[in-house]
Amino acid sequence: MDINYKIIDTQRIIDYITSFPKGVSVEEIIQNSGADKLRVYPALFELEQSGFLEVLKREELGAPIMVRKRIH
Repeated sequence: MDINYKIIDTQRIIDYITSFPKGVSVEEIIQNSGADKLRVYPALFELEQSGFLEVLKREELGAPIMVRKRIH
């Protein structure tokens, strides 16, 4: 049985973001969530597209700097 690290890392990112309702920096997610740092930005993109999170602040080129769970 193959382990799907993408799913595991995405769940770690979701759990980490959820514990900061006012928002958290992407740098903190990379450093503290336990997810592979190379999977953080793709996962954040997918989570934003799915409507799970909102980006509070972006870099000039569009990469997220601050995110939080979207409040429905």
